[in-house]
Amino acid sequence: MSSTNKTLVTGINSGLGKYIYENTSNSVGLTRENRQDVLRGEYDLIIHCAFHSDRGNDIDDYYDYIDSNILLTNELVKLKHKRFVYISSLVVYDEDYSAYKHTKLCSEAIVNKKANNPLVMRVPAMLGVDIRPNTIFRILKEHKPKLTLSEESTFNYVLHSDVKNFALLNKFNGVVDFVSNGNVTLKKVNEILNGSAVFGDYKFITPEIKDGVNWKSSEQVINEYKELV
Repeated sequence: MSSTNKTLVTGINSGLGKYIYENTSNSVGLTRENRQDVLRGEYDLIIHCAFHSDRGNDIDDYYDYIDSNILLTNELVKLKHKRFVYISSLVVYDEDYSAYKHTKLCSEAIVNKKANNPLVMRVPAMLGVDIRPNTIFRILKEHKPKLTLSEESTFNYVLHSDVKNFALLNKFNGVVDFVSNGNVTLKKVNEILNGSAVFGDYKFITPEIKDGVNWKSSEQVINEYKELV
């Protein structure tokens, strides 16, 4: 499998990986089924979006968890490639320990140490047509959804399309916080979407990032997402 300006994308079954794979020309998608074949290739660009979806500390299959979140990263950086983009998360700023945070930091270290021309993008909550049903999806689609989160909870949002476009720029290296300009409360999200959410008591706070590289506001991102769906 020779390199002909190919882009390898992981995590293509849903979310960001699916969006990038379907909207990037000459892309190759890595799945559990084709892993061994795809890992014999060489690529101009690798965009690593895959991760284990379990974010808690109660892990059923430790090998699968480590394989999905760390070992795969280590295999990918060994491929012949010109540029490597790793999609990380703002979870790395959490004060509390979590297995998910730990594996993200481990993969970041692998990419920064071993990959060619590396870029680590720490992203907040992402919105797009392929997102899994989440709080904002429920507010938009359900009548009076009962939420566990309080109206004072804060989030930062970026679009799948903006993450993809930035990943393809080939202008930045190292670690960047790809976040929108300012967080937004869940109460404001409900207002923007003309929702009827019934809020709970749990207050979730997204860290405020002052030097994010996305030029949009979270409110603008939400309005653009509303037009998409």
